[in-house]
This record gives sequence, structure tokens and C-alpha cells, in this order.
Amino acid sequence: MELRRIEEKELNDFVMSSPDVHYMKTGMWARFKEKTAHDRHAFFGFYEEDRLIGTAMVLQNSWLGHRYLYVPWGVCMDYGDAEQVRKAYRLLQKHADEKKVAFLRVDPNVVRCHRTITGEPVDDGFSNEIITETLKELGYMHKGYGYAYNGSWTNRYTLIADLSADLDTIYARYAKARRTALNRHAVIGVSTRLGDERDIGTLMALEKQLTEQDGFAPHSRQFFQGLLDCFGEHAVMYVTEIRLDDMISGISDELAGKKYRKDPEARAAKEKELARAEELKQAYGSIVPVACGLFIRCGDYSWDLYTYNHKEFNFIKPVDSLHAFAMADMKAHGVLHYDMCGFSGTASKEDPYYGLYAYKRSFGPEFIEQIGEFDYVRREREMKRFRFEKLAVNHVKRRYWAMRYKKKQK
Repeated sequence: MELRRIEEKELNDFVMSSPDVHYMKTGMWARFKEKTAHDRHAFFGFYEEDRLIGTAMVLQNSWLGHRYLYVPWGVCMDYGDAEQVRKAYRLLQKHADEKKVAFLRVDPNVVRCHRTITGEPVDDGFSNEIITETLKELGYMHKGYGYAYNGSWTNRYTLIADLSADLDTIYARYAKARRTALNRHAVIGVSTRLGDERDIGTLMALEKQLTEQDGFAPHSRQFFQGLLDCFGEHAVMYVTEIRLDDMISGISDELAGKKYRKDPEARAAKEKELARAEELKQAYGSIVPVACGLFIRCGDYSWDLYTYNHKEFNFIKPVDSLHAFAMADMKAHGVLHYDMCGFSGTASKEDPYYGLYAYKRSFGPEFIEQIGEFDYVRREREMKRFRFEKLAVNHVKRRYWAMRYKKKQK
């Protein structure tokens, strides 16, 4: 096997046609990282007898003087051939040696094993742990099969909805609460449309609400604009809006009907809902953006990168509309795998992030666990300093952003 430099188009064409496609393996992501993090990049092809069998988008940067290489989501290749995998990752080690970096990091998007939606291994399901063992035999240090939020550079857990069926079947997989909300949207004037760069301000405003709740640094306009510019037609925005005049009219029509005449308690609740709609119209106007998302699609995969909702309108479940619309739009563009992008990796109700898992699960996806993060360490002492310094700096930054952005709870 031979490692050769290739052009961005050759890299992108190979990645887009691969079953292991990922947007972070493309030249578009390389250009975005160059713009936002000053990463340098190189595009490589793995050749067997002049036949291209794999690609790698290699980022190079340094942090506090510690130089490293990083291949996001690993080599794009057929992981069914362990010997080919061994050869490819040896070539990456050789490249790291030539660059004299402290370490090389990879995190292949190889599914560890077949799991149920609650995370239990399927008895007769597949396992790709042989890839983990192969990389370890080559000298790559495995971070392990731990909790998702363990400092890894990517989240090895996600939930992916299968879009290969017809839309009716896809919607039928939704939990009852999701279907109920979508039916209700038709009554109260909630709908989703395609967005564009003019909606970046909406995305930022809704993200800011979340930063004030959870305490983290919001992204800049240049960050979101950079994603749209670098990914072009592969970047998609969706905006969910509510027409409060329609909501007021719809509820008024319900109250005028027979349904609530003999149920005073239900009628009182509906009147309260009407009063709230009128208050919201007074505060925000007739048409209000209540959710906004920025997605990427490459090949037959899509990824929900950033989706936020208006906290005053949580009760109408606006993100339900956004996902239903996005799934239909992605399917129309050839997407078969709708990646909802990350969760903690556990289905336990005791987990502090259980709510995120439970919500994403309600759209009928599959539980996906990747094999995780691996480091080829060339200088052990420097690697130890890097890990310690990175951990300490990240801890200070989290506390700083929390103090700066998180609003005090009343």
C-alpha cells in the first residue's frame, strides 16, 4: 500500500461515495477548520496497485507548543479488511514520524457493535471490536469504551434515524407525543421552511437563550457563516415559525365548537392557552421564529449540527416540526441516514442528560456506538503535559463561560 497526496476534489468524491461518509472527512471541513482554528491540512489517498482504496483528511496544529496531527473520524476505507486497515494506519504512523509531532489522533467512525435502542448488545448482532484490537496492536492507545462526555474530540455515541422507508412509515415510528404535537401544529399555525444565511441572526438569538440557561460561549456570526460558505449546497438551514393569529383563530374555533361545552376543566385550560397566545403576540408580534437548525448533508447521510428553540415557546414543541420537515427534505435529497448528533451514551434515567436521549429516541432512531478515540503517541512525557494542560485550561474556560453567560436563576 502507498500513501500519496491527492487533490480536494478527489478526496471529496471518494468520501461522498463511501458508506463511511462523514462531513468531517471532507476538504470542506478542512477549509472550515483552517478558517476558524488555523489548522493546516493535507489530503491523502491510500493506493493498492494504483487503485484508490481509502482517503484521509489530516489536520495539523499545535496547542501550547504541542504539535499534533488529527484525522477526524479516521481513514475513509473498507474496515471489513483488517489487513488493509493495518497497512493504512501504519502509513499514518509513518507520516506522523516524518512530521515529528507529539502525537497522532484518530477516531474512526466504525460502529462498535449492534445495540438495541436502550443500549443493550444484540445477542446475534455484529461486532467490530477487531478494529479496536488491530489499532492497539499497531501501538495506538485506545481511550476506552467510556462515557460520551469524557473529553474526547468527537462524541462516539449518536442516534440515527433510518430514512429508507416511505414518509408515512418514518412518521409512524415517532412516539405518540411527537405525532400529537405535529397534528396540533396544523391547528395553531406552526410550520417549517428552508432557511438561508439571512436566518443566521435567528440561529444566534436562539442559541443565546440556551447559553444563558446552560452557561457556555455562543458561536459568532462568522462561525455559522463559515459553515455555510465552506459547505455550500451541502449546508442546509431550517426555520420553524408560528403564526400567532392562526393560533388564536384555531383555539377560538375549538372553543366555539361542541367539544368543550360539557367539560369545564378542559375549557378553562383551553381558555388559558388562548390568553397565553394573545400575550405572546403582544410581546413578539404575529409571526415568530421558534426554532432554527443548521444541518450538513453529504452522500446519503445528514447531520444536525446546531438546532435551537425559543424558550418561551417550548410548550408547542417547535423542534418536532423542524425534524419532521428536515427528514422529509433530507430524504428528497437522497439522504438515508439522519444523524441526530450525539448523546451521553446511556439510556439510564439517572443520567443528567437523559432528557436529550429520551427526546431524540422519540423519533425512532437506532442506537449507535463508535469504537472511539485512539492516539499514536510519539513523545510520552509531552503527551502527559498536553493532557494535563488541556484538562486544566478547559476547566477554567468552562467556569469562565458559565460565569459570563449563565443568567442567575431566580
